[in-house]
Amino acid sequence: KQWYQRRVAITAGVCCTDDGRVYVSDWEAGLIYQLENIEDELQGTVAFPTALGMCSSGAGQELLITSEQDQHLYLTCSSDTSVLRDLGVFAAPDGICVFNDVVFVVEEVNNRIACLTRLGEHLYAFGNDNGSMSLNKPGGIAVYREKELLVVCDRGNKRISLWDARGEPKDFIPLVQHPDCCSYAGAGILVVGTSEGEVLFVDLDCKQHVFTWSNKQLKHPGFITGVAVDNRQNVYICDPKNHRVIKVHK
Repeated sequence: KQWYQRRVAITAGVCCTDDGRVYVSDWEAGLIYQLENIEDELQGTVAFPTALGMCSSGAGQELLITSEQDQHLYLTCSSDTSVLRDLGVFAAPDGICVFNDVVFVVEEVNNRIACLTRLGEHLYAFGNDNGSMSLNKPGGIAVYREKELLVVCDRGNKRISLWDARGEPKDFIPLVQHPDCCSYAGAGILVVGTSEGEVLFVDLDCKQHVFTWSNKQLKHPGFITGVAVDNRQNVYICDPKNHRVIKVHK
């Protein structure tokens, strides 16, 4: 697999929209860039201080963004942050996804997933009272579309947890590393960024990882803060310790 990189001060999150647009958040500069072409210069699109998690809302140019600065979740337009809707405050919000018009927000401190409408109305929460399936320091979240399941990086338990949209636990996949972030690539494959600086490609049906991309051979190996897959199956990786976003070709 070929890979390219683009320097970004501190990459905290990345997301891809259904129409192929790629956005990268620079935590240090307080900007969200649209990545037109990784070989070209980054285009600063909007100012957004301390953006962490980020995903497409599935509606036009809307982005959902979690802020480390005030612990809020925001819905904004990628081209104009004056169009900003505050969806509320959460306990250490991390990963975000949208499924069947419900917004799912990972709350790391509360070890749960908060569920709300696009208007910010809270619906329910789950994950912190499920016995052996309870979450422990969850991170990223994605949608396994073919099975209509939520996939959660259960960081503290070193596993990937699968839940239905109502918060019922369905299964888990043990890992040897701590999963931090994830993105669904289609065909049952989940791309997982780990605290150990590797990217795992996990087969959700076979319940095992089938490929590993590693940057340990490089000068400054570090943790992965965000991964995303575009509509051409290219993978984008946030590597903050090396101040870059990496594009790995299919």
